[in-house]
Amino acid sequence: MNSFPRRQAIQLYERVTSRRFLERLDELNRTQWLSRDELLNLQRNKLHRLLEYAYEKVPYYHRLFDRVGFRPADVLTDLGSMHKIPVLTKAFIRENSDDLLTTEPQRRQQMSSLTTGGSTGHPLVFMQDSNFRDYVTADIHRHLGWAGWQLGQVHAYIWGASFEVKASQSIRVKLMDWALNRFVTNAYVLSEESMSAFAAQVRRHRPRILFGYPSSLHRFAEFVHERGFDDIQFDAIFASAEVLYPAQRQVIEKVFGGRMFNRYGTRELGGVACECGAHTGLHASIENVYIEILRDGQPAKAGEAGDIIVTNLNNYGMPFIRYSIEDMGAWYGEEHCPCGRELPMMDLVLARRIDMFKTRDGRAVWGGFASPMFGMKGVKQFQLVQKSVDHVVARIVKDADLDEARLAEIERTARIALGDQVNVGFEFPDEIPVYDSGKYRYAICEIDKP
Repeated sequence: MNSFPRRQAIQLYERVTSRRFLERLDELNRTQWLSRDELLNLQRNKLHRLLEYAYEKVPYYHRLFDRVGFRPADVLTDLGSMHKIPVLTKAFIRENSDDLLTTEPQRRQQMSSLTTGGSTGHPLVFMQDSNFRDYVTADIHRHLGWAGWQLGQVHAYIWGASFEVKASQSIRVKLMDWALNRFVTNAYVLSEESMSAFAAQVRRHRPRILFGYPSSLHRFAEFVHERGFDDIQFDAIFASAEVLYPAQRQVIEKVFGGRMFNRYGTRELGGVACECGAHTGLHASIENVYIEILRDGQPAKAGEAGDIIVTNLNNYGMPFIRYSIEDMGAWYGEEHCPCGRELPMMDLVLARRIDMFKTRDGRAVWGGFASPMFGMKGVKQFQLVQKSVDHVVARIVKDADLDEARLAEIERTARIALGDQVNVGFEFPDEIPVYDSGKYRYAICEIDKP
């Protein structure tokens, strides 16, 4: 199907759901070609509007701005004034979520709840408004366009899907999949059967773009190579939501014959940055986010690693202002990308790592399946560790009393993902130690590892 009938299909979806994805996509496809000065001016104005709204409609920010002597209009002449605002942390959001919500009744009616993956060991429940959702969807498809994708062309995803989805949500997702001409296999459970079915879909529909988690893309590439499915090829493969390791990239590109595009984003912020076709670095989506990279609390120099602090410019329902994403990155210099886009470029220093779990029947299960079940009252921090194909340990730092029903829900979710034979043990430590370079890992597979 060409782009015109597909655009009509999306317009029908938008009339039914009151979404504005197409308008946002057209906007981002236009703004990406603005000059650097025009882009920075656009970003500054959006930041000012968000800060004004937060002061007027969000209780926490109204009190905070008054307390620290910050005025939203200050950013129009001095972006350095943002440093008056304390960095927002996941811990603070958990403890003050109601105060971070808009008081505007109309906007509150069209908000929905999401849970982050909790790659630092602390999953986060947050609210998003429809404007945020539209920009997130548009930004993904803007990035697909950097690989030559056009509206209406079929594309495929290996992505997470909840084991328990409300019927109304399922209908909306299926309608959106149809309108956007995409199909998905569940990354949470990559079995021989599911990958065979997905491979058959790929052969039938011949998508040129594949999008997924790096670990899941790597597992599917191994499956395709093992089966000798040499006809399964893609022009481009997008990796998101996890760190993309060089070894994974090499295998995926070799098997599928296309170039990989590394995309950096989170559920609570949407897309932050993405590689373009020049593959010289990640272009920051500064129309959607205001990014600071800080070293010891001060702006890092070009090439100097620092903490990534992000303000999302689109989610008025629950503004994330100067939010610590708990990853590290670095700005590039002022050199221009060969692609012609003036969006600033950055690189990642540390990012999230999520293991693949194994099952007795040979399936590979993405560890991200664990994250939603820990986004519940009473859980301050968590970690799920697979000791063997038949045994996992759920480590939970309690924030309040956990009743038996919640523990049973955790056990049931693990068995749905890994098999009925799995034994789930519980440990309740006072804290969970960090791994690697100061980062927590909430899903760890210890099978065949020292």
